[in-house]
Amino acid sequence: MANNKFNKYIGAIALGAAILAVPSCSDDHFPYGDDDAQSVDATKTLWQHICENDKLTKFRTIVENTKYWKDDKHPIPDYTFADILNSGQVATVWAPEDDDFSDTEFQNWLDMCTTDGYNVQQQFIGNHIALWRNNISDNKVDTIKMINGKNLVFNKSDNNNCTIQGVSISEKNIPALNGTLHTIKGTTPFHYNFYEYLKFSPSLPVLSEYVVSKDTTEFIKDASIEGLPDKDGNPSYVDSVYSTRNLLFENYSYLPKSGAEKWDIPLECFHARLNAEDSAFVMVMPTDEALAKAKEKIAHLYKYPTSYEDRDEIEASEGGTKITNRTIKNPDSLANMSMNMDLTTPLVFNVKQQPKNGSKLWELEDFIKDKGASAKFLLNTYGDTLRTTDTWDKSSIFNGERIEMSNGYGYLATAWSFPRELFNPDIEVDVNAATFYYMKNSSIHKIGTSSRSIPFNNEKYAAIANKYGKVYGNNFYYIAPHSNATTNPTFEIKLRGNQSTTSDIVTRGKTAEVMSGKYDIQVVLVPYLYSLISDAEEIREDYLNEDFVKSIADEHKMSLTVKVRSNVKGTGDAMSSASATFTYDGLKVDTITVWEDFEFKYSYKNMRFSYPTLQISGKTSTSRTAATSTSKGFIFGLYIDRVILRSKETGLETILDPQ
Repeated sequence: MANNKFNKYIGAIALGAAILAVPSCSDDHFPYGDDDAQSVDATKTLWQHICENDKLTKFRTIVENTKYWKDDKHPIPDYTFADILNSGQVATVWAPEDDDFSDTEFQNWLDMCTTDGYNVQQQFIGNHIALWRNNISDNKVDTIKMINGKNLVFNKSDNNNCTIQGVSISEKNIPALNGTLHTIKGTTPFHYNFYEYLKFSPSLPVLSEYVVSKDTTEFIKDASIEGLPDKDGNPSYVDSVYSTRNLLFENYSYLPKSGAEKWDIPLECFHARLNAEDSAFVMVMPTDEALAKAKEKIAHLYKYPTSYEDRDEIEASEGGTKITNRTIKNPDSLANMSMNMDLTTPLVFNVKQQPKNGSKLWELEDFIKDKGASAKFLLNTYGDTLRTTDTWDKSSIFNGERIEMSNGYGYLATAWSFPRELFNPDIEVDVNAATFYYMKNSSIHKIGTSSRSIPFNNEKYAAIANKYGKVYGNNFYYIAPHSNATTNPTFEIKLRGNQSTTSDIVTRGKTAEVMSGKYDIQVVLVPYLYSLISDAEEIREDYLNEDFVKSIADEHKMSLTVKVRSNVKGTGDAMSSASATFTYDGLKVDTITVWEDFEFKYSYKNMRFSYPTLQISGKTSTSRTAATSTSKGFIFGLYIDRVILRSKETGLETILDPQ
């Protein structure tokens, strides 16, 4: 009769071997060999064959000393792979012969049976056993999934030299009641996948600790066998099944479960399953020293205070005017968490997601020949797009020793070679209704209700756009005058960053928030002419007349004042005491630097509900008699495209560790 233990437990192997049904012991006839298709009666189990073969003594010793492990924390007492190979579970074994199995390698595996049995199972036993019968009966090259999840090449194309993962097969197709035995001349080479390398290799402890700390093990009740209840009536289990997943491999952000405060940073993920054996990854793997030096270079960008204002959670009990204040218990810990996340998420590249190599998708071996230098750009799994420029070569991030993995190649990086723009990019805000910050407090938001988005197709109106400037996203926003003609219109724009940067080196795929440091603050304004064209839905002849353009620009010039609301003292946001005033002449789409070297004392990087704002006020006076009339030569009816914060962190070099 079939023994169900291995059939059931094999599904719990960390690398994901499939749970398969076990045939009965009566299924003992199968084609045997390339040149002998007759049905052969099998009379012995795989284990009996191994025990009786004098060439397999080393393999036999390791098998009978290797316990079965559900995962790296849960061995099965008194149940070895000898029991499995003597059971009804159908399998194929490629057993290395003694003469080609060195004494040193044998002793290492045997010692590990006592000290690290799980990895004997995964790296040795699991690399020589596959489920079901895999016979040499054709001239094909097959890919066999072993019980450790690895895909090994079973080459049967040359009957005189059949191989498994390049190792020659000596005796083939030895029939057994529960499968097939092949003897081989050596051990099959084992390669870690990226997850296994980080988890079990001692070479990258810092990166490893960060990744492995995101493992989450859950008890699978439905897959476990329930026993008698305990003395308190609670269920107990005679066999417990667990499932482990790593949260960094998921395709979304998540909040840590340790702590209920909203100031827990949403952790971004690799968006890549580093344990997927059928993937083609290239990963930058920084050493501890490289990570330490990178942190030293960027730490000043991650200065967090002890208290932040939750700008998105307004207390209704105060009439929607009171901002919730939240405390950060350990700012240094928050900074370290944020830096760890930002330094690790850009590291993984999926070769299949890169721009095509001509008309074809990239193959792994072709991609690594020039480290992606010939690719139009590099796209990591997090969503960053990296391009080579005159001062930075995108392939430089793959410098370092190359390590072959079972699902790609890793590069041990002794220096951090990602561009500065990856960590402190320019921030662009595409102004629209969602970017305005306001409460019921009317002092925050004083603009007319007719404010709206205005479409302007740069291609359709190319005759104007090419001469006077293009707008972002084929639209801009109209800020209507306040209904009270005697009051300065005022509004605040959330400085969160909701579009990619204009950097030639790197395009962030995610939102970029303001960091602690200096920025030049710029406002991109649009001439009144563009509104006329949008309303007319055509370019009229007089719109091409420069005198006409200048005349309407003179009628719609304006003077504006800006201030910044941000956290200055570490206790909450406050409006800047200083302000900057600028004039817009209305002649073209103009990027105006309104404030140079504005310094944000504290970082908003990765925060969910807090952000600084830019306040813009029209410079008018109480002598105005109508919302559309001029005052001191200025009028307010503002057409705005974007707000841009240009990073001034010139001290950060492209290569953060120049050594």
